[in-house]
Amino acid sequence: MRFRHIVGAVLACASVAAARPAASQPAPKLIPVQIGAAAASASYIAPYVAISKGYFRDAGLDVSVANFQGGAKAIEGLMGGSIDAVSGSYSYSILLAAKGRKIKAFVNFLRCPAFVVAVGKGKSATTMKDLKGMRLGITSPGSSTQQALNYLFVKAGLTTDDYTPVAIGNTAGAVAAVRYGKVDGLLLVDPIISILQDAGDIKLIEDMRTQQGSIAGFGGSYTEGSLLATDAWITAHPAVVQGLTDGIVRADRWIQSATPEEVTAALPAEIVGDDKALFARSITNMKTCFSPDGAFPADGAKQVMDILATSDPTLRAANINLADTYTNQFVQHAPAK
Repeated sequence: MRFRHIVGAVLACASVAAARPAASQPAPKLIPVQIGAAAASASYIAPYVAISKGYFRDAGLDVSVANFQGGAKAIEGLMGGSIDAVSGSYSYSILLAAKGRKIKAFVNFLRCPAFVVAVGKGKSATTMKDLKGMRLGITSPGSSTQQALNYLFVKAGLTTDDYTPVAIGNTAGAVAAVRYGKVDGLLLVDPIISILQDAGDIKLIEDMRTQQGSIAGFGGSYTEGSLLATDAWITAHPAVVQGLTDGIVRADRWIQSATPEEVTAALPAEIVGDDKALFARSITNMKTCFSPDGAFPADGAKQVMDILATSDPTLRAANINLADTYTNQFVQHAPAK
């Protein structure tokens, strides 16, 4: 009998234990990753979407964004080791390769830069050739905006000395520069362009906010916004790079299917600003410039090289292997859905 009671007690305890919910397992520790980014615009939104939608966290990463005054400053932070990766222009990969410094773009989110060339109201210009002798606003000296403007001038039969570049940034200061006559025109992106256009402050000369418009303006694919890191960091942290890639690819796909209003709602207030409707319209204007899959097109690197070489002819003699400036390796291993 005593044995029977012991067995019954054991079975009863086992039943109670089985009925209790299992103790929750501690969540896996996320790997911290810091991305450097230039001033916010409607173009470089994929990393913020990936953070907001939890795509990076799903990949085991705790990603934060450090804002810099420009892409060049972000690259300085990358090379100095203060950040892990950069959300910036693919062109930096080529520019640093010319100096023997190895960085690589490993996932793309902007397949055309969505640039617009415009002149202030009252200007009679209607073509690029008409911009000769003008003061034209760019974000900063040596930026992708200046490189693009140089290329467009040469393509129009002019030279890079036929205009005066003026650094006006890509925020409210750019709007003021146009309205108060600091510049005669500019090459910038949305939402600044839409703000000026809505107010009747500018007339468009080249509208490249669509993939078709960008190809017409530049003569080919213009691979732009990407995540970049040093070759050494990519080699040392392949799982982290894959996680970043997975997050961006998911963001790329979501942006394609979401409405402009849904995209706007997924972004932090400091990116969108006070006018959500304006920002949503900016997304609409450049929807076809967002990469649908994160991959780098085969002809994109050569086109970017041609654009950069217009500003710096020595690049052609630098013996750069363009295949080393980007990789689709991680995109090819991203989940299919």
